Amino acid sequence: MTAARFRVGPSDGPTVADVLERAGSASRGLAGAAAEGRAFLNGRRARPGDAVAHGDELAVWPARRDAPGAPPVEVLARWGELLVASKPAALPTEPERRGTRSLVTEVAELLGLRDLPHAASRLDVGVSGAVLCATGARGRRHLAAMREAGRIARVYVGIAGGRVDGAGTWDAPIGAARARGGRSLPAVGGADARDAATRYRAVASAGGGAAPATLLRLDPVTGRTHQLRVHAAHAGAPLLGDRDHGGARSVTTAKGRVIPLSRLALHALRVTVPDERGELCAALSPVPDELRELWGALDGDGSAWDEVLSAPLEAALPLGAPSGTR
Repeated sequence: MTAARFRVGPSDGPTVADVLERAGSASRGLAGAAAEGRAFLNGRRARPGDAVAHGDELAVWPARRDAPGAPPVEVLARWGELLVASKPAALPTEPERRGTRSLVTEVAELLGLRDLPHAASRLDVGVSGAVLCATGARGRRHLAAMREAGRIARVYVGIAGGRVDGAGTWDAPIGAARARGGRSLPAVGGADARDAATRYRAVASAGGGAAPATLLRLDPVTGRTHQLRVHAAHAGAPLLGDRDHGGARSVTTAKGRVIPLSRLALHALRVTVPDERGELCAALSPVPDELRELWGALDGDGSAWDEVLSAPLEAALPLGAPSGTR
């Protein structure tokens, strides 16, 4: 699939939206492209209201819907220009170049927003849960200030393959390492490694025998790419379904049932942030059924999910350490 490309003329209008409306007439295939994240102005993703100049190049990629059957996106809470939305595991947080359905495009459509919201952190495809977003310039500035001050707190829950005991902090530095196939993946001690810290607590264990599993609460102190995934793998307990970092592609229950894993066993459970008035706001994204069912298939105690939020790890987060992860 290739992009349709336009050279902005002197009478095409002052904004990206004007150019696309003129080029596409009544066709939403072009007119709605910027709102869906498929329009690029001089090589950079464009918003409908972005200003254009004579001679600029506008590229529009055709729509592609490649996440069939994904659960609907839900806006969990909204405070002024801040909101928290639930991301299904199958969706990217932001659209790919060809306009894949994404969390931010779905939120924009749900709320009738002209511009795509800005996600404060990007959950990988395969990871579900709460994503904090800003819907305007004021909200973006506020989120940037809260991130700089370390006032955004997130709680994740994951199922690790292996046994983890107790609680503590994983603090191995994370950089980039070359993987098979020429890709550079985040790794402990990779090139340009930066300090990273994740507070963890083993909430419950399951599986037993040759295939143990641990239900983990994870609180990121820093926000390196793949941080939770890399730290869990470095601890000898990669998250189930995390193929990039050594996680199992399937699990076998005590009764011999083989369960293929189509997603990462990681969920962003809760996000907390002060609003513009300084009041602390929190939103909770319920644990998806597929993770509860996986834990149950491993003979895990279903009541353990309710214990995840009871561990008071967030109070220990240093305010000077920006928090966030993927």
